Amino acid sequence: MKLYYGRISTTDGQTSATQYEDAKQHGVDRKHVHIDEGVSGYHVAPSDRAEWKRVEDKLSNGGVLYVRWLDRISRRYDELHATMQRLMAMGVRVECTLNGMVFDGAATDAIAKATRDAVLAFMAAQGEADYLNRREMQRRGIEQAKRTSPEKYVGRARAADAESVVAWRREHGASIAATAEEFGISPATVKRYCAQQASA
Repeated sequence: MKLYYGRISTTDGQTSATQYEDAKQHGVDRKHVHIDEGVSGYHVAPSDRAEWKRVEDKLSNGGVLYVRWLDRISRRYDELHATMQRLMAMGVRVECTLNGMVFDGAATDAIAKATRDAVLAFMAAQGEADYLNRREMQRRGIEQAKRTSPEKYVGRARAADAESVVAWRREHGASIAATAEEFGISPATVKRYCAQQASA
C-alpha cells in the first residue's frame, strides 16, 4: 500500500493542492492522500491529528508512506523520533519527496538499521532546532520593527472572542497551546473560553 501524508500549518506556505499534486507524481491514489490542514507541526502531536491516525491505521501491516519532508510528521524531536520508530517497527518505508531520502522499516542488516536511525535522529533534532530558530528570528524582527517604526508596524488582527476561539480549535483539532498561539492569547484564556462554551 502506498500512502501520502501532508500537513498544512497557517504559516508554512503549503497548500493542499500542491501536496495532492506531489502525491499524484509519486503514484499515490487520491483516496490514500491524507492531509491535516491548519495544524501546527510543533504544537499538535501526530497522535492528536485525525488524518495522521488514519495513516497509521492503514500502515499497521506495512507499506510505503510518502511525505514532502519529515517536518510534515512533526517538528518536535521526541515526537518525530517516536513516531518514526513506530513506523519502522511496522515495516513501513518512509520516502521524502523533497530529496528522495528513504527510511526503510524493512531493513534487516544491523549496519543499515543503525545508519538509518542515526540519520533519522539527526534530522529530527535539526527540524526542531530550525523551527525554534525561525521563531526566535521572527520575534526579534517584530521587536526591531516596533522599536524603529512603531507607527508603521501593525500586527495581524485576530478575532479572539470565546465562540471564534473554540470553533477554530474544534475545526482544526488543535491543542490549547496551538490555539493560544493562533489567536495571540494565553493558554489560560483558551481554557476559560472552552469552559464557558461548554457550560453554555
